Amino acid sequence: MGLDRLTLATLVFAVVLLAGCDSRGARPERLLYGEAAPEFAPVPRSVIAIGRVLDGTTLGRRFTSCRPTGVGIGNDAVVVERIGVFGESLTFADLGRRTVYACDGGTDPTGERKPPWCGSSAGRLFGGKLLDPRLDILCRDRKGRQLAYAWVEPAAGARWIGVDQDAYTEIYEALAGLPVRIASARGIKPGRARAAFDVTQYDSHGKELVKGRLEAAVAG
Repeated sequence: MGLDRLTLATLVFAVVLLAGCDSRGARPERLLYGEAAPEFAPVPRSVIAIGRVLDGTTLGRRFTSCRPTGVGIGNDAVVVERIGVFGESLTFADLGRRTVYACDGGTDPTGERKPPWCGSSAGRLFGGKLLDPRLDILCRDRKGRQLAYAWVEPAAGARWIGVDQDAYTEIYEALAGLPVRIASARGIKPGRARAAFDVTQYDSHGKELVKGRLEAAVAG
């Protein structure tokens, strides 16, 4: 009987140990508005965020409540809409593609902006490229967690941008020749107005091209 108890205790310990080997939590099955979260086959435990190229007219109030005034951007502007697990954004540029704009989704703790947008960013393009990721840490998600948004410039040949979210990798598609707006709830240092994103860029087949940490600071 003593041996049986010892064997049982050993088995229980082994089960607990195995259960603790992956403490990252479950991969999300749904995106922000309940859509199924597809997996990017080349990247285990990944979730593909929705990415759509639309125009301002199609987006309606989602665009007009986001668009800055006095910059000459019409309803025919090309807009990249992204909806992930906990974040959403719009990205678009002015007519000459000199400046790129974003609206970031979530709750504004100050109450100054109504959902779905809680923050916005603008960045100058130089030779079609953005030199500053334009970090935004004003928003919070539905659970009250602080969010960080930033742009990533796709490397040559990159089609997919992966962001480490601990339990999974969130995958964003590069679209319309614009910087890719990403979101994260980790790596945020609000006291220093900074955030860090662990980013991997892939080609169209999922081959890893570039991997590293994006360190971003709120522009002052």
